[in-house]
Amino acid sequence: MMKKISVLALASFILFGFNSLKAQDAAKKEVSNKCVGKGKFIMDAFYGYPYVVGKYIKTIVSESGSGSIDVTNLNHIGGRFEYMVNDIIGLGLEYTYASVTAKYIETHSVYNYSTNQYETQNDYYTLGFNKQRVLGKINIHFATTKNLDPYATGGIGYKLTNVYSNNIDDQEAVNNVSNTMNIIPVAFRLGIGMRYYFIKNMGVGIEAGLGGPAVQIGLSGKF
Repeated sequence: MMKKISVLALASFILFGFNSLKAQDAAKKEVSNKCVGKGKFIMDAFYGYPYVVGKYIKTIVSESGSGSIDVTNLNHIGGRFEYMVNDIIGLGLEYTYASVTAKYIETHSVYNYSTNQYETQNDYYTLGFNKQRVLGKINIHFATTKNLDPYATGGIGYKLTNVYSNNIDDQEAVNNVSNTMNIIPVAFRLGIGMRYYFIKNMGVGIEAGLGGPAVQIGLSGKF
């Protein structure tokens, strides 16, 4: 009787162990089928739209009807990296750079003593704004599949806006605007995004949110 009980106990133990190994293998397989997971580094390079200050300046110039001012709005370019501390949470940093440049001409008359005549002189000036942001970020990954990586994101950090002009008559206004725009040098980001990996370590991504560019689109790599 005792021998039968021992055999049954041994068989039950072996069966339990076998089922446990199968469960572990299934869990590992499920994790391996996800495109991101614990220990992964993720790097993104992106273009962000819009740079609101640049859009505003370009609109003002356009509505003014001035043909002597050329405005170039770079919008945002940036990059970020992330380290997955587990299968759900990723921690990282993000950097963005935004810029708008206005080039204009001022025409005035200058007296030429050699010819005893007034001559027209053109002075070429450049006025610009650029903004840099550095943020610490946390991403929450959910519904991850073999190719898709949806996530919610939040971050906070530092921003600096630089205003410049090579026109000496603009310097006081430039300093006042620069000081005003840097009163609160805090940057933040709240958003939601998704990456699609079309090959094992390379993909594309899109993110939408508040703070910084409303939409970011770019390339993503992981290793």
